[in-house]
Amino acid sequence: MNAIKSLSLSAALCTSVLLNLAPSSAVAAGLLEKGRSEGLSAGIANEQPYAYIGTDGKVTGAYVDVLKAILGPLGIHKLETPITDFGSLVPGVTAKRFDLIGEGLFINANRCKVIGFSNPITRSGGAFIVKAGNPLNLHSLKDVASNGKARLATQAGTNQVQEARDSGVPAANLVLFDKDTEALSALEAGRIDVVYFPDAEIIGLLKKAANPAIERALPFEQIPDAQGKPSWNYQSYGLPKNDPAFTQAFNEQLAKLRASGELLKILQKYDYTENELPDLDVTAAQRCSQ
Repeated sequence: MNAIKSLSLSAALCTSVLLNLAPSSAVAAGLLEKGRSEGLSAGIANEQPYAYIGTDGKVTGAYVDVLKAILGPLGIHKLETPITDFGSLVPGVTAKRFDLIGEGLFINANRCKVIGFSNPITRSGGAFIVKAGNPLNLHSLKDVASNGKARLATQAGTNQVQEARDSGVPAANLVLFDKDTEALSALEAGRIDVVYFPDAEIIGLLKKAANPAIERALPFEQIPDAQGKPSWNYQSYGLPKNDPAFTQAFNEQLAKLRASGELLKILQKYDYTENELPDLDVTAAQRCSQ
């Protein structure tokens, strides 16, 4: 009887060991294997132009299209896109409520502590809307400041107000509005000469206005950072922190998409330009180390 008990105990212990090993093996398999067999889920916050519900009720957006173009060649063809609040995206990945973040997420040091990132998809900075033909030849805040008479409009309470002041735009030439659409209307009416907002917001304003009498000022010189280089925010996909095989495969496919020109083609459907593509030497690892 004691021998039977010993065998039963031994079998139970072996079963316990096997059960404990199984989850570890599943984790080790990672998102490549899971995606190929089950598909993946990418949390989104329903924000244009990144990832949102279109007029047909289907999920669309620049980052959704790019994500599918990256995952497809990796053998991952099923993608679910649960919608959550923007502030719940990072916690959602860490809690494994979804596999990755399908939005354009700024890479910053605090986020790098808890999640991983793909290499950047786009970069974000400031941008101008001007009258068609850019009659005052305004391509930077310095141009506005040196002109002396150019009137710049932006939104009260935003970073753009301080950026304009720091760049030397005279207070008398800085016109503040409560809404971005009010600033645009002032430009269309000729009450101001240039509108200054983040580039994604500028893209949205121009698309809604659909007015050939105004245009985005390109090229645009970003304000400098502490090292005197253009100050950009870089956006990418949020990934699990400890899945290096998936991250490497993802970044390799992203590089191929960029090299083929297909990345830019996809982004241009959502009114991005080549100006929004990050420099090739900018990586997530580099941004996380700053």
